[in-house]
Amino acid sequence: MKEKNYKLEDISVVIVTYNRDKDLAITIESFKKEIIKLREVLVMNNNTDDKAKKVIKSIKNNKIKYFKSEVNSLTVSRNLGINKVDKKSKIIIFLDDDVSLEKDYFDKIIEVFNKYPNVVGVSGYYFPENYKINRLENAIRKLALLENWTVNKAKVLSAFGASYPYKLTKIINSEWLSGFNMAYKKEVFGKDKFEEKFFKYALAEDFEFSTRINKKYQRSLFITPYAKLTHRVSEEGRTPKPKLVYMNLVNHLYIQSKNLNDFRGIVSLYFALFNMSILHVAKSLIKPNKTNLLKLKLYFKALYYCLKRINLIRKGNLEIPTSL
Repeated sequence: MKEKNYKLEDISVVIVTYNRDKDLAITIESFKKEIIKLREVLVMNNNTDDKAKKVIKSIKNNKIKYFKSEVNSLTVSRNLGINKVDKKSKIIIFLDDDVSLEKDYFDKIIEVFNKYPNVVGVSGYYFPENYKINRLENAIRKLALLENWTVNKAKVLSAFGASYPYKLTKIINSEWLSGFNMAYKKEVFGKDKFEEKFFKYALAEDFEFSTRINKKYQRSLFITPYAKLTHRVSEEGRTPKPKLVYMNLVNHLYIQSKNLNDFRGIVSLYFALFNMSILHVAKSLIKPNKTNLLKLKLYFKALYYCLKRINLIRKGNLEIPTSL
């Protein structure tokens, strides 16, 4: 992809929202003064009501455009947003409806696009200040090829494991981008879109899309510590936890078959699954309380469900039990 001198007016922001009108208002307020410099902000409403539309009207800025999605799906709505962006836009930034951007966020994102000729996607950086990492557990998870925290690295270890920096001191090349804030060159979407087989909340849709793009454009994704923001992680509109357990297994198994289906990807998948099972059992043995035992039971029920349907999952049938 050709190197260009990108400006703030080349940016279209796409925000998909569902049942979070208050969060949406806080998110837009965090960068309201910057909107005049951008091409546009598109708000895609997944909800059946029009509370999000009232939020947009109250802001009174004609650069903020409102659309109603007929399908309650994060990925379908993002793709709809892509189709609706202004023809003059060159970069699309996807934001969750529960983030707060710090000053110069957009400038720092643009700097990366202008600095690295091979860049295709960029993410800003956030790590919660008060979050305490269990060093022993983190080391075990790293060896087990499961999600873990690192310093200045963001690697894909398996379909169930990627690292993310708890400390980031420089712009780094990344093998995946986190979905609560991610920017891509618009030309990427000429042939690639978000996976619409994922349901509603679409767990791991960011991991699927970014690993697919990283495979197609080697070393093209970056994370910058200078584009700062806060992910407030709203509890509104989230999928119930039992459904998330099933969705987590189903979606990641599909991602492996679609994007990580080489020998390394297959071996790392089963190694990670084995280790994840061992960790669930170990936690229940060390602390055999009601919560851990219920989690153990739910995990193995979901795993059994997935293994029975593995061929369907590989073909893109990502249904989870309706009884959950």
